[in-house]
Amino acid sequence: MKAIKLFSGFFALLLLLSACDPAKKAAVSTPKDAGPNPDEIEVVFLQMNDVYEISPSVSDNSGGLARVATLRKELLAKNPNTFTVLAGDFISPSVIGTLKYDNKRIRGRQMVDVLNALGLDWVVFGNHEFDYDDLPDLQARIDESNFTWLGANVRHKGDTWTQPFYKNKNGKQEVCPDNAVLTISDKTGKTLRLGLFGVLINTGRKPWVTYTDWNEAAKAQFEKLKPQTDVVVALTHLNIADDLKLAAMLPEVPLMMGGHDHNNMFHKVGKVSVAKADANAKTVYIHTLRYNTKTKMSTVKSELRKIDASISEEPETAAVVAKWEKIKSEALGSLGFVAENKIATLKDPLDCREELIRYNQAPVGELLTTAMEKAARKKVDAVLVNSGSIRIDDVLSGVVTELDVVRMLPFGGNLLEVDMRGKLLRQTLETSLSNKGNGGYLQMRYLKRDDKGQWMVGNQPLQDDKVYHLILPGFLLTGNEQNMGFLKAAPTSDGKGTSNSDILMIDTPLKSDLVDPRHDIRKALIAYWRTI
Repeated sequence: MKAIKLFSGFFALLLLLSACDPAKKAAVSTPKDAGPNPDEIEVVFLQMNDVYEISPSVSDNSGGLARVATLRKELLAKNPNTFTVLAGDFISPSVIGTLKYDNKRIRGRQMVDVLNALGLDWVVFGNHEFDYDDLPDLQARIDESNFTWLGANVRHKGDTWTQPFYKNKNGKQEVCPDNAVLTISDKTGKTLRLGLFGVLINTGRKPWVTYTDWNEAAKAQFEKLKPQTDVVVALTHLNIADDLKLAAMLPEVPLMMGGHDHNNMFHKVGKVSVAKADANAKTVYIHTLRYNTKTKMSTVKSELRKIDASISEEPETAAVVAKWEKIKSEALGSLGFVAENKIATLKDPLDCREELIRYNQAPVGELLTTAMEKAARKKVDAVLVNSGSIRIDDVLSGVVTELDVVRMLPFGGNLLEVDMRGKLLRQTLETSLSNKGNGGYLQMRYLKRDDKGQWMVGNQPLQDDKVYHLILPGFLLTGNEQNMGFLKAAPTSDGKGTSNSDILMIDTPLKSDLVDPRHDIRKALIAYWRTI
């Protein structure tokens, strides 16, 4: 049996290496459209993923959910069997989500409101659906939604039990299903039994969430759906490498609509199409699945469509967007931010895209860590900031406003100065490297590895027994950043130490000191940016 498993794993690996190029990004159409076939029934999927903004991008006017709503109506007019799906990540993060309305944090309320107006059908949970510490925030969003949530490998966890997440509706609890079976018919009377399941990555960790293995869950869902359906498709929120593994393991699933990666990509693994659109609905995928009722075979044609000013805004959705944009402007003003206030004019574009900042030390990281250093009360040996705090995923150019800064750093948060032992700093830096590609990859100042792989602080080798003075976001000391639970620390009640033996001191900005820029990383960046 072991030999068989090893051979199967090796065969899957060969299939991946020979069938796809992980770096390939394309707007493709496959296979060639041969036109309608009287034996075929056609289903259309309009796919989005990783959508955090409801309005078009300020920098290039791309995206905008009211435009997607227009496209959806056009597709429905051509084919009533059109389904709009979102492959995870939409509740958080966003500028609006961090603000208050009706004395409560908005926390994705605007997203659900706009997506309801748009007419979304299906979502799979993404890791950012679990950003907020309080379950009631997520529960409220689920309850407010008119669409269905999928998550075959995620469960709500209590002290002694686990159960599926659910929606409170009309006094009853509707379970968020692992899968769905739809019976679809066309005007000629042909029918298709379509199966759909959803799985996700397990990085959105909270005490009230637990996961099973996405791979095993996906295989189990397919085996459950196969005898009940003609075709099974998947909605996933996984890294592209995991999507490709899943495609190799489930060669009978013709279409996997994915999220988590923020750049459009299309891969073929055998006959399986794996597609991801650009984040924030800058593009969407339109998948046309055709099932031949005689041959029992299916084909998929996929088209990447740009969402830009060439598409008009659907009025009802646009009205909901406008409502929340007004709320945003008023809430920002109450926090001391004036959205249109100019901060600087960029000589060169500032690339804040995740594909850069989560893999490399980047100019935006240098800008931010320098601003943090300027905000420090004492001379620092080093500066650290998690790249996941930079959420704009865009390229800034020309005039930069206060709104751009809030878009860049929607979570805000305070800055802390700490005295940290070298051995803990080393562990943090090594973990940053292992977090490459994720939000836990750190942008840093005065820290680097030399040609021999040795960590340097300034021009000196890092010493484990030395104490270094750093400034960093308070979030890092919550221990909630990916794989960095060892950084968790808080000042002791007497103020003479901390709960972490390798962090000797934490200097927190005083509430009474209203001008201390360390109260909000965004204020620190704005103050510095205006001086250069």
